[in-house]
Amino acid sequence: MANTDGRDCGLPLNTLKLTQSDNGVKRSIPALHATWKDTRCFTKYTAFLVNGQESVSDAMLEQWASETEWFIKDMKHLLNLEYHKFWSTIVHNTTTLESLVSFMQNALPFYLVPILKSMDNERILPLYTAVHALVFKVIFRLTTLRESDTCWMEPEFYGKLVYKHFIITVPFLFDLISIYSRDNIAEISRIIEFILNLQPKYIQDLKQGISYLLNAFTIIQTRCESELSEANTSEATLNDLTLYAQDCSSVLVQLIAIASPLRQICSELNAEFAISNFYDNVIIVLYRNIQEVNKHSQYLKNLNDMRVELLETFRSILCVQLNRILENSDDGLLAADKFISILTECLANNVFVRDYKTLYDIEDDLAIVQLGYKSVDQVKYDFIQNAYAKDREVHGTHSIMNSEQDTDQEVKASVEQQEIEQRIEHNVQYIMELLPHLEAAQIRKVVCSYDNVEEAVSVLLEQENPNPESQPVDGQEEFYIPNDPLDEFYLRTGIDRLNVYDGDEFDVMVNDKVKGIIKKGKGMPGQPKSLNALLDDKSHIQQVRHIYRQFDLIAENDLDDDEYDDSFEAMTESESRHVKLSKDARNTFVNEVLDNESDSENESEDEQEANQNPSLAFCENPELARKRYEDKMHSKYLHRHGSAVSGPKEADVRGKPKGQGQDSKVLLNRKHKNENKALSGNHNRKQGASYKRNRGMLPS
Repeated sequence: MANTDGRDCGLPLNTLKLTQSDNGVKRSIPALHATWKDTRCFTKYTAFLVNGQESVSDAMLEQWASETEWFIKDMKHLLNLEYHKFWSTIVHNTTTLESLVSFMQNALPFYLVPILKSMDNERILPLYTAVHALVFKVIFRLTTLRESDTCWMEPEFYGKLVYKHFIITVPFLFDLISIYSRDNIAEISRIIEFILNLQPKYIQDLKQGISYLLNAFTIIQTRCESELSEANTSEATLNDLTLYAQDCSSVLVQLIAIASPLRQICSELNAEFAISNFYDNVIIVLYRNIQEVNKHSQYLKNLNDMRVELLETFRSILCVQLNRILENSDDGLLAADKFISILTECLANNVFVRDYKTLYDIEDDLAIVQLGYKSVDQVKYDFIQNAYAKDREVHGTHSIMNSEQDTDQEVKASVEQQEIEQRIEHNVQYIMELLPHLEAAQIRKVVCSYDNVEEAVSVLLEQENPNPESQPVDGQEEFYIPNDPLDEFYLRTGIDRLNVYDGDEFDVMVNDKVKGIIKKGKGMPGQPKSLNALLDDKSHIQQVRHIYRQFDLIAENDLDDDEYDDSFEAMTESESRHVKLSKDARNTFVNEVLDNESDSENESEDEQEANQNPSLAFCENPELARKRYEDKMHSKYLHRHGSAVSGPKEADVRGKPKGQGQDSKVLLNRKHKNENKALSGNHNRKQGASYKRNRGMLPS
């Protein structure tokens, strides 16, 4: 039987050692050791499916109640363990953490807990409430550094312990926030800050976790685009996507709400645009689709709640830049520029921008930006100020704060009105880029009258150049729309308009002689029909023949009277006396050419001189080149086969008579002949002779 004693009350758990007495033998064992763990196999929590749409069978509820009672007993037993046994069990008994994680993964989200109250079985809600409270107590004990004067551990050791043994992980924190943060904001906030202060490594892990969460937003958007594009999307699919979106957004919303240090991480990851994009392309899209399928669905309320929470989260992350400006930090100008850049980037999501400027006043934020750093780009500043300004002229704007009290018809009308306003505003901005000299009010008045942007631009251009026939009558404001010339062409000719080129100078239907060439088949008229015809075509030679004719005749002038030739010959004569050649010419010199010799003698002497010195010749004599090549080949033949007098050299393989011994050279020749006998034509001699004889090449 073992017992413990000799505890030092002043030491922390990481340095404390306990004495164990087993059959009279005492041992000193650390307080955090596998010896003190509880060997109990802790039960895993099993959840039942609750979605508010389908009823759960009584048999399934009874089974769940029975298993949950065992789970409650395990949690109570874990809480009743002594401090050193509790931590030894957590570290060395793997079933303990598996039991806790099973509840964190299978617990009901906060928005489905009220459904338990409507169930007929009265045991369900009390049991779930008890499990919910006991697990939170265990987690609270896990994140408590000091329980009493005798039960505590050093902060540095605690941070390494929970991180090394994966007692607390980022998924564990996300589940904790999703399940408990709305009812226990202060406690969960303390746990998050406590963990981050003791173990800074969790900050990097949380950064990766938030990045994964933002990536989940993109995945949900992709699913919505793929699954909602099909006609007759089922309500079950819409509800499933709504729950998926609500789970992900809820974690991000609560994470930002309870842990202010994580706002900076979200700002570094550009979570603002991800939120606005998720707002327009997921939340609004799901809301419209569910409203078409079931106007009384409870998920519509959940989506409206998500809209408000996402706007608050966006605002909280955006305030990081405003705080940097108010703190007068060195990077305040960068913060101001990023603030404007974020708002500019989010303009792509029209519904989000409308709801955000309805809920918050952007003027105060922009005043902080301009007051702190006046060097911000004024053009961007004015653009954001106009884009996020509240539109006071439009009445009946649907406020998301009161969306839950509006009727379904009002919601639908508001959404349609918002779409119309957004389309008009988009068209106005587009036309202002094309015609920046016009007033926005004038453009908006024309755009409201025409759905087509091209028609509105045409009307605005006509207003700049008014037509007398289009003046308003009786004081009524009218806009002149010019007639389509193709419509007039139809009235004149009776030919229906098929494309924009009907009736022009190339139309063969109305013109006998059209402008240009009517092409039929391959190629153009007058061009070669094939590649051979193109290669055989020599017409281009005639085009350049006159250039070559200029060189046919050479004018022969009197050399004695030509001043230019005399000067050139004199210069040549003076410079040609001592001309140093290259090394290949062996540094020979050209002798002076006698002026009194005849032309024929000069030519023969030049040829002789060129033969003696080949390097001086303009082109080598082909006869000499052929003779040199023949001499070279003849020398190679003599080298291989011997001289012409002695005949070809034959290897001696016969040698002396047998028994007198053989010379080593004869033995080498025999070996060489034996190894290379396959190279000579020694095969099929009989067949070759028969072949020649049959064809009369040999006498029979």
